[in-house]
Amino acid sequence: MDSPLIQLHPDGSARWRAAGQTQRGTLAQAAALARARRVILLVPGESVLLARVRIPSRSSSEIQRALPYALEDWLLQAPETQHFAWARSDGDIAAAVVSASLLQAWVAACAEAGIEPEAIVPDVLALPWQPGQWTLLLAGERALLRNGPLDGFACTRALLPTLLAAAWQRCAEAARPRTLQVLRGDGELPTLPAELTVQESTAAVDPLVLLQTPNLALNLRSGRHAARHTRNNGPWRWLAAAAALALVTALAYSGTRYVILGREQALLQQGVDTLFHRVLPAQQRIVDARAQLAEALLSAQRKVGGGGALSLLAQTTLPLTNMPGARVQRLDYANGRLQLALTLPRPADYAALRRQLDGQGLRVALMPPPAQPAGASALLRVSSVGAP
Repeated sequence: MDSPLIQLHPDGSARWRAAGQTQRGTLAQAAALARARRVILLVPGESVLLARVRIPSRSSSEIQRALPYALEDWLLQAPETQHFAWARSDGDIAAAVVSASLLQAWVAACAEAGIEPEAIVPDVLALPWQPGQWTLLLAGERALLRNGPLDGFACTRALLPTLLAAAWQRCAEAARPRTLQVLRGDGELPTLPAELTVQESTAAVDPLVLLQTPNLALNLRSGRHAARHTRNNGPWRWLAAAAALALVTALAYSGTRYVILGREQALLQQGVDTLFHRVLPAQQRIVDARAQLAEALLSAQRKVGGGGALSLLAQTTLPLTNMPGARVQRLDYANGRLQLALTLPRPADYAALRRQLDGQGLRVALMPPPAQPAGASALLRVSSVGAP
């Protein structure tokens, strides 16, 4: 018999099914379900990063040492504060990353309630999935998308169209799905990519009924968690550097590109991720930092009525997110003016960026002018029309 599922929600409440009925309450109230049985705890997908990387090694120990460093640029906090679960999948390393303190809090809450989870898995991996099809669950303000055997994300409904479009663009054309299965607990459908054929459930149903026993390959309650901070191994960064050196020596080709991953990605991604951490320190997870930051900035702008650094940053960031290869070296804000040192991939992009910003009613200065060789940097100054 399958292990029973207990779904832990972002607000700390739990949902489970007993005697054919869905119940909601505390973990202590769910303990009766776990009596004499080992349960699977489904935790909020918003708190768990699901990512894929290429690490050129067959050795589990080398992968285990290199993975935190390979994912470092995706993390808001230092790698040594995170817990990593991983599995081999289609030639990649599929990873699940969660704050170690948050994972420990989940385990402690279960222990206090008298529950011993067999596995702890992000709830998005309990959605049904099959090759050639993505699955979307809409439930309240939450949206969960599963787009692979060990892939997916959870977010707010308002952010779903942006993140879904980004996932579609990142997906290789040959691997793009033919259909999107939409499971609607409630609410209306968001805007979806036109290329997808939507298969929608005909009526609202209990979201918990739709969840299945997940693939346990990415079990967050793994031995690595128990041993991660208890060994006296010295600073984590020295271990990561040693692992990188070992990979380069053993494999005799450019393995360093895999252990430093995002360091050779676009500097725009790095700059936005750093800004994301500063502006939204309470966020636990990056799905698409640029889209999340832009959404948060626009939301904050609406709440305060516009103007100021948030308004300028939101209006300037959105055009840049649509320019692959754009790089931001530095940004500053003072006296109502936002200043960015940036590089765009083509000279024509500078003129296009200026036209977009001018169209938003902003005062724009670009030095030097757009007619410059590819790869050259420019200084962009943006202020509202009423600013000094």
